[in-house]
Amino acid sequence: MRVDAEPFTDVRVRKAIAMAIDNSLIKPLVYPEGGDVGENYHVAPVHPDYEALPPISRDVEGAKALLAEAGHADGLTVTIDVGNTDGPWHQTVAEAMRDQLQDAGITLNINVIPASKYWEIWTKTPFGATAWTHRPLGTMVMSLGYRTGVPWNESGFSSAEFDAALDEAEATLDVEARKPLLAKASKILQDSGVVVLPIWRPVYCMASNSVHGYPAHPTQYHQFNKVWMG
Repeated sequence: MRVDAEPFTDVRVRKAIAMAIDNSLIKPLVYPEGGDVGENYHVAPVHPDYEALPPISRDVEGAKALLAEAGHADGLTVTIDVGNTDGPWHQTVAEAMRDQLQDAGITLNINVIPASKYWEIWTKTPFGATAWTHRPLGTMVMSLGYRTGVPWNESGFSSAEFDAALDEAEATLDVEARKPLLAKASKILQDSGVVVLPIWRPVYCMASNSVHGYPAHPTQYHQFNKVWMG
């Protein structure tokens, strides 16, 4: 959600949307096997510098209260742009979000557009469904997508506190020492209601029984350095 576009300029609206969604109910609809449930911040369990935050839970009444405080006691209608750039599961996720948001008085209209058109607007749309490619470190994704003023900051999020926490995490080489520092930045992002990140999708690969050492990789790159035949 772009924090500089109405109605998402109000953090209460953003938090209400996130609060009205149970991420754990979405993943089974999209990927029943594999993957992980997302926690509304952009560091995944597969990242070496990941540290889990306290679990989030759906709170429909809390979402309604936040909307009322923000001046939307009678409900709210928003639109999400979906390009299915990585497959039709994007639309499935949006539809699952729509169904849950209704309980909080939020109407989510889904605008499906061609993938090529989505990439023309992905950093401009007030609300869009974007799939990000894996990066080796959580700090890399957070810096690419949420640091103040960076080109791929599709939400327009800007927080001096977040930037400072990320600076400290990036400056820490020891992975174990970096985890709580990155978790601090993750909590700021989560509390700001910038992103609803319901799932971490699984990645699969197919190979003959005679091919060994060919694992699926989060980037979907082909890693042949340890492959052997026999």
